[in-house]
Amino acid sequence: MRVDELAKGWLLALVEDAPLDEVAAIMAGDLVRDGPRICDAVVRAVCDEGDLRRIEPEGVLEPLVSRTGELAGAATVEAAARAVETLRNVVWSALRAELSLGDPDLLADTAERLSLVAEQVRGAVLRRRIEVPGDGLTASVRVDHGGEAPWIDTLRDEIVTAGRVHSPLSLLLVELEDADRLVAVEPHDDATATFARFARAVRILVRRRDVFACESECRAWIIAPDTDRAGAEALGTRIATAVPAEESWRGAPLTVSVGVAVLAEDGDNAAALIDTAEQTRFAAQASGIGIVTGVAGEGGSEPPSPGPSLAS
Repeated sequence: MRVDELAKGWLLALVEDAPLDEVAAIMAGDLVRDGPRICDAVVRAVCDEGDLRRIEPEGVLEPLVSRTGELAGAATVEAAARAVETLRNVVWSALRAELSLGDPDLLADTAERLSLVAEQVRGAVLRRRIEVPGDGLTASVRVDHGGEAPWIDTLRDEIVTAGRVHSPLSLLLVELEDADRLVAVEPHDDATATFARFARAVRILVRRRDVFACESECRAWIIAPDTDRAGAEALGTRIATAVPAEESWRGAPLTVSVGVAVLAEDGDNAAALIDTAEQTRFAAQASGIGIVTGVAGEGGSEPPSPGPSLAS
């Protein structure tokens, strides 16, 4: 069974099933690249217990199959579940063709096994630590008992891990400028679409292993493991430059301000890092620039030139 053909079939099925205005959200390029690996993982899990464990929680391939919803452009939990079901249907069609002359009991067992694998993939998708604005997908399923956002609990976990393995860790805060004005003058659907474009423009610049969480429609946090100040500021500069270049509102570029905090240098706990990221983001906003670089917002290299604000 050729997994590249399965991936192409999955992509075509996603395009056929998606409403016209959602087709553009499908990450076709990434799906062509990573889709065959996901299909291979699914088929192998159907055939072998050891391969099934590889896609289960903490399995080595769980991060890969967890991207199923993301590659399909799923913006809601329901859409992510549909993406998994579409993948299951494509794989089942191929398996059924191969087993059509085989034992009916084997066919039934294979169907049951594939359903089990699909449930594992669906669970991995829902555990993926990504949040999208609006009614979007929240793939972190941590239970929140203290009223805090789930990503803060994740930040604490990453701080513990970074301390244990002596690796750097950075936290970035990205906020869309003039969001209040946008909400005041735009119909709700148009404003929501603009916020979604902002989140998408930021998210595509984030590495797969980073945690991207939208606190609100206009504020996003990025937890970046194995990233020192230079790396965090480089990412922040790319975001501050790319968002205005790629996205606009009423003909003017969307502009953002970015705050950065680095573990140890700016604090050794979640509260300290969050506070520093807030302060450095505010400094960037007050200065009219995208990001202030240098330790604790002082010194460092020249920031990018400020772009125009949203049109009035």
